[in-house]
Amino acid sequence: MIKLNLNVLLHVMSKRKRFSPVEDATAHILSGKDKPCLEERFINSHKGRGVFASMSIDKGCFILEYRGELLSQEESQTRQNRYNETENTFLFEFDWNGRQWCIDASKEDGSLGRLVNDNNKTPNCKVKKISVEGKPHLCLFSVKAIASGEELTYNYGDSDWPWRTQLNQAVPHNEENIPSEDSTHFPDKINCPKPAEQIGSYLSEPRPSNSGQSTDHNSDHSSTASDMMENHSQVRSLALTP
Repeated sequence: MIKLNLNVLLHVMSKRKRFSPVEDATAHILSGKDKPCLEERFINSHKGRGVFASMSIDKGCFILEYRGELLSQEESQTRQNRYNETENTFLFEFDWNGRQWCIDASKEDGSLGRLVNDNNKTPNCKVKKISVEGKPHLCLFSVKAIASGEELTYNYGDSDWPWRTQLNQAVPHNEENIPSEDSTHFPDKINCPKPAEQIGSYLSEPRPSNSGQSTDHNSDHSSTASDMMENHSQVRSLALTP
């Protein structure tokens, strides 16, 4: 059924010159694939890995999905108690339909969403909820134009992340640089390959294996957390609007 829905959506989009970022997001959610215009890179031994744009992206575009296992609030709490500090950084809590849910992306599955780094000062992406077939999905959209070669970042939420302490001491806070909820608009046409082309051309291609790489998407974040966090869990948590 999912495959049929994806094929129908791609067919409709291939016949149109204009399509919305939400349609773009839906197509990628159904395909379970990331965009080919994104790439994982090792930044350095301090920061670890990150996700970069391999082509220019306009403001308001769908970027990628934060894929993982959808958990209830109860199961999320159970895993927070069981997981170590590093695993907890991959838990993303949010509200949907009057209940609290969580996406657990702690498993190294080759998806890029879990590798996007935190930036609470000048992020170029923002998380929004997309409902597909009755289930919520967390998707990143650009809040400003992103140049080819630029790293993708978003705000992990209000938790007191240990690595931010170091950054706050070095980088002055500038409220004007933080995009507001209203600053993200969805253009009719985006500067990315059409979903029907970019998905259909490589749906059958396997993603590169991540064997031999660390399961920590940010080695600096995880190691700092181990040193500075005590007996409480910190997870990604945003007050998202539908």
